[in-house]
Amino acid sequence: MTKKFYIPVDNFTQLKSDSEHQFFVAVAPVDTFPTDISLSPNVREPNKRTTTFKEIVDTLIVAPDKFLSRNNGIKIAAERVTPHKDKKGAQGLWIECLEPSEDFRGHGIYDGGHTLAAFSSAKILGADLKPARVKLEIVCGASQQDVALNALAANTVSSVDRRSKINAKGGFEFIRHYLEELEVREGKHYKVAYYQNQTGVPKDNRCSVLHLCKILLCLDRVKYNFARPGMSQHPWSLTTPNLNNPDAVERMHSLLPLFPQGFWIEKQVYNLLSEYLNHPSVKGSCNLASISINSNSLLLDGTAYGFRAPEILALPIVSAFRVFLDDKYEWILPFDSFGTQVTQKLWIFVRNELKKEKGRGNNGITTVYRQPGFWGDLCMIALTERDEILATYRETPLAQKLAVY
Repeated sequence: MTKKFYIPVDNFTQLKSDSEHQFFVAVAPVDTFPTDISLSPNVREPNKRTTTFKEIVDTLIVAPDKFLSRNNGIKIAAERVTPHKDKKGAQGLWIECLEPSEDFRGHGIYDGGHTLAAFSSAKILGADLKPARVKLEIVCGASQQDVALNALAANTVSSVDRRSKINAKGGFEFIRHYLEELEVREGKHYKVAYYQNQTGVPKDNRCSVLHLCKILLCLDRVKYNFARPGMSQHPWSLTTPNLNNPDAVERMHSLLPLFPQGFWIEKQVYNLLSEYLNHPSVKGSCNLASISINSNSLLLDGTAYGFRAPEILALPIVSAFRVFLDDKYEWILPFDSFGTQVTQKLWIFVRNELKKEKGRGNNGITTVYRQPGFWGDLCMIALTERDEILATYRETPLAQKLAVY
């Protein structure tokens, strides 16, 4: 289903076009410009706290008649543009855009999101926008990939973060589709930020798609082989994968089915930390390095905790669960049979390390978490637990299958 917008214009021209593409340039009055056009193809959402945004609003208030020459304008990708002229001679453009619900996110404003948001803010502040004009550029027939590249190439005053660039190129689409299917199966909603300033998603780094990638990275049993000596034995550096690399994308595809368990482990760690902080012996204070009881932490499913912990807190524990995976990224035992037990053992070790660090007068965890030996110790604990659990299967039909572990 397409959505139509009508934009009144002073004048317009259709530039030389081919059979597949149409290009329009127009000058439009600001006071009648529709403000509900989708920002789906934009690399990020407007940030009203930036200097850029404040300067645009200031121009609209102080010198609206100079706005056309001072502003870069608005660029739109659309399915179709139909010129219109009424009986009084007033001109306008009907713009048709496919909606994101049709699995096409390439239509809408791909450059000029701050400008559009400034229109609404200036109106609220009582600015007279009748003298203001804005340049409008419209392209029809461009593919979603072409629009994404145009959005990245558009001149922007402030920098665009790496996550937004990957998202604009469609690098996270396979993750987005997987989560949509997972939400249907689980009946829950994940709040994942795919780009800069995304509305409706908490600002907590744990709600970023890059954090989701880190959870999967920690479970990469093949790339980070705990049985192989060397710096690549553990993912302690937590370098997010290059999703422009086909091999990295293929690996992430293989790891995605492990996300429910990886996220469950992280959430369980936060639950255990919450129980510890609410225990009568420590309630009202905290003897753990890097944990603050004066703020909060938010997870991907929207769960909130009344303490602030570093983003990396649970990741070494998630990583230790690699010992329960084979080289095809499959659990060697039913996850429910060991998840809770192993998480509790690993948490106790981490909790004690954070106590020691606090006792040394350090309130950060960088010195601990940056040590490969710390990650190795957690793997050894998990291996011990694994061997004990496997021993209980020796008298069962699974014994022969599990003997290789």
